[in-house]
Amino acid sequence: MVHTSTSETSKKLVMRFILENIDYRKRCQYLQEIISLSRIKDVWRQALISYFDSPMNQLSITEFSPN
Repeated sequence: MVHTSTSETSKKLVMRFILENIDYRKRCQYLQEIISLSRIKDVWRQALISYFDSPMNQLSITEFSPN
């Protein structure tokens, strides 16, 4: 037998999972667009190369880009 009522914590966890999944899909789409642009313009290719060649400890996920 399955309970149809859920706790508030379960609802929050599900909502957070959904929002993070949407955010991940958006970031993947942005990356795909940049990769497709890199096939057209060399500037985007150089930007991708410099991004992936930089060490991970220098990148801050919580800070916004000044660009």
